Amino acid sequence: MNHEKPVEIELKLVLPGPEVEEAVIAHIREQGYRVKALKPVRNCDLYLDTFDWTLMKKKLALRYRTADGGAMYTLKGMGAIEDGIAKRMEIEAPLEGPADSPAEISVKQIREAIDGIIYPRKLLEHIQVRTDRRRYRVLSPEGARIELAFDASSFSARGLHKPRRTKRLHALEAELLSGPEAALISLSALLSGAFGYPPSPASKLESAVERLKVLIPSKKPPEKYAVRLDDRLDLAVRKILAYQFVRFREQLPGVQRDIDTEFVHQARVATRRMRSALRLFREAVPRGAGDFFAGELEWLGGLFGAVRDLDVFLLNLTRFKGQIERFPVKKKEMFDRRIGGHRAAPLAALGAALESPRYGNFARRLLRFLEAPLPERPRAPLAVKPVRQAAPAIIKERFAAVIGQGQRVLDNPKPKQFHRLRIQMKRLRYACEFMAPAYDGALDPFIERTVEIQDCLGEIQDTVFTRGFIDGLFNDWKGRLVEPELVFILGELYQLQGEIARDREEKFGRIWERFAAGETAAELDEILSGQRAG
Repeated sequence: MNHEKPVEIELKLVLPGPEVEEAVIAHIREQGYRVKALKPVRNCDLYLDTFDWTLMKKKLALRYRTADGGAMYTLKGMGAIEDGIAKRMEIEAPLEGPADSPAEISVKQIREAIDGIIYPRKLLEHIQVRTDRRRYRVLSPEGARIELAFDASSFSARGLHKPRRTKRLHALEAELLSGPEAALISLSALLSGAFGYPPSPASKLESAVERLKVLIPSKKPPEKYAVRLDDRLDLAVRKILAYQFVRFREQLPGVQRDIDTEFVHQARVATRRMRSALRLFREAVPRGAGDFFAGELEWLGGLFGAVRDLDVFLLNLTRFKGQIERFPVKKKEMFDRRIGGHRAAPLAALGAALESPRYGNFARRLLRFLEAPLPERPRAPLAVKPVRQAAPAIIKERFAAVIGQGQRVLDNPKPKQFHRLRIQMKRLRYACEFMAPAYDGALDPFIERTVEIQDCLGEIQDTVFTRGFIDGLFNDWKGRLVEPELVFILGELYQLQGEIARDREEKFGRIWERFAAGETAAELDEILSGQRAG
């Protein structure tokens, strides 16, 4: 059975240690509270989220709890905590017994609540919180029923995070079971006045993330990697490469264990961004080093791309199955297995490459390059040029290339022209994203417009790949015994791709007209000249 409480109201205070429990209970009894001790419990909480913490970014926390032989999923809101009182949406889903794989949730209400948020990502185990909880049932002078708990919690990282623990957190939690909210406010004032315990500013999950120093993935670089207007251009390139290489290596455990297709995607994006940085700022990087790194990144990007293309095909198959007639679940599973067979070879090649001496040599050389002191007299012609002088010219050059290719698309709207525009748009977007910290967010609205067009062009390119892949499957299946249902599904999918391509091309025309207008160029000039603040 599922239990949904529209709002959970709870007081949370930070305690110095377990020794204060006796004094707190004695004090509230003296103030007219009726207190009854309950059986202590030990909760083991496993927090689940996607690799990039999609739920947390949406202010949600998904918890799998085991206690006293029972198990339960809880989906909670993560609203602001004011003066120690948290008000949060909560959905509880008790289980008949512990789950074999907590990240694979079969509870319908929880799945319906999160699927639209996380799809197509998978849930991973992130953090475990073990709490020894001493509980009391309390009746306040106002007649409110409260469950009072003294918690001693320990935190540990799970899943792909490096194993580590932190010191215990001692806290008091008072959940309002029934009665007026004012009862919690009175209890908070009573305890703060008598003992001075500070209100808790965070949930257990947020406390764990902070104490374990878990980094929530973000496209915006940390301060030490952020490009600034006064940076030398060679320093800016190193910052960009260093941050993207950090992001790349963060994905590798997930890639090698094949946990979620997004790890392959994000690693591939990081290789593309590094290649783009080397291309955009090639006059600020020593030629030999730049050529070597670009060549190795092209090699890696190709390996990741071979896997990613098939992942996109399978994602599209799931996304479009509602539009394809006669597509029962069993047939889709059979189809997934067949495509999975095609994916196995490039995935194995990718895994072998990441374990190879060639990759090891690339990683060592890149790290040495990034950690070496900047040369006082660099040979690269633009190495010492400040970003404030170099960035405007680079971005405007990329913008001009995009506008020119966009016109060629309008004149000749063929798949190759759309693909070339997508490449040019991606280079413009990356150039702006690399330089965005230097302009304090002023470029962000422009970047969003490039993303809108790039996404549209990406969907067009996906249809080109999908149709080509289907043609390849048909050729491969000639003369073989293949289930007629699978052939029918492929035909339906092929036809659907044509319809999607036509729709996206029409959409492109509308959004391109706005992007290519003279006002866009004028706005970009204002930003790059410093006349528009972020």
